[in-house]
Amino acid sequence: MKPVNFDLNNIYKYLIFFILLYISIIINLVYGEDSTGGAFVDYINQKKISQDFAINFKNTFFNYDQYTTRHSPVLIIFLSFFEKINLADHFIRLIHLHLCLLLPIIFFSCLRIKYKFVNPENLLLLVGLIFLSPTFRSLAIWPDSRLLGLTLFCFSIYFYLMFEENKKFKNCIFNIIFCAISAYISPNFALFSIFYFYKFVIFFKLEINKLIPIILLNLILSVPAFYYIFALDINFLTTAAVLNVEGDTNIFFSNIFNKILIISSITLFYLFPFLITRIISLNKTIKFNAIIIALTIFLISMFYFNYTYQLTGGGIIFKFSNFFLNNNILFFIVCFVSILIITNLSNLKFQNFLLFLLILLSNPQITIYHKYYDPFLLIIFFTLFNFNINLSKINLKLNSSIIYLFFISFLIISNYKYLWKI
Repeated sequence: MKPVNFDLNNIYKYLIFFILLYISIIINLVYGEDSTGGAFVDYINQKKISQDFAINFKNTFFNYDQYTTRHSPVLIIFLSFFEKINLADHFIRLIHLHLCLLLPIIFFSCLRIKYKFVNPENLLLLVGLIFLSPTFRSLAIWPDSRLLGLTLFCFSIYFYLMFEENKKFKNCIFNIIFCAISAYISPNFALFSIFYFYKFVIFFKLEINKLIPIILLNLILSVPAFYYIFALDINFLTTAAVLNVEGDTNIFFSNIFNKILIISSITLFYLFPFLITRIISLNKTIKFNAIIIALTIFLISMFYFNYTYQLTGGGIIFKFSNFFLNNNILFFIVCFVSILIITNLSNLKFQNFLLFLLILLSNPQITIYHKYYDPFLLIIFFTLFNFNINLSKINLKLNSSIIYLFFISFLIISNYKYLWKI
């Protein structure tokens, strides 16, 4: 069976579609859209640090933990070079925007590897959802390490999928390098090196000549970060991210059960349009042990749940439940359904559970924002997870209409700031 290529008779309408999406991002830049509700403020605070790097690099670099930010300094240092030459702010943001446009491109490349027998036009419909992401639209024009880190992490996914395709060792090396670079820009991606290492060990088994270089490369690439944070004691990661929370109480998983419920609800939010259109299919029979696992996780997590509305964040379901009902009842119902669906989709496969665990652990701070998982979850659902996926269904008019209406509605709600901020 040969890979499916583009239908040149239809490619022009998709080209026009993406040109319109690109124009919408440029308009977004001109008018300063802030769909996440905090991108502009974060950028202004970050810009001050960038200017300090431009003025006195050494002092800022060795006192970085004194700033009220938990963002990696790497992107800020990069932007400081533009500050150094007095480049106008709108040009700096325009450059960053076009760097971030690599994300939908590399995401499409990943999909073309994994779904080579699916019409490329179907894959383009999935990629187009990136442009409707509130996080992508906001952080592309208000530079933030999260989005550029995700872009580089997507490169690591590309080389992992290439390795799965051709088993060439060089793709392991590129995968590790890009995962490390993404982690230097946005540290939360560092944990996914565990997933890659697990997959490489499964494949190479006892081939020491392959495993030793992989281990050494991971260690070598991690040394600068460990030295900067622990040896030089510049631990910016423990900086408080929310008002009225002091010290490092927002780090090292003060309540993992909050994360299980909130992140599960956010996960279901992104799965929902693909589940109802059966692009992602549930198992027809639910295994008894899967129900027991889901119920146990839910009940323990609900008992220890203590996330408050005042912390901000919490995801769209948590916000909706508290804003309109003034309680967590709807939120808890959705969470149980979410955990049950996740265990069903995972098919009790270790690879899927490992990925979910890493998603939980990649957000150690006490505050949990929806924007951390947008469009991150969308990307890894269709690249790294082992779900029952049929992307040929996305091209059906009803299905594509439902999916796009869902994400457009979320974008509109995200901009409806006087109602709530997600």
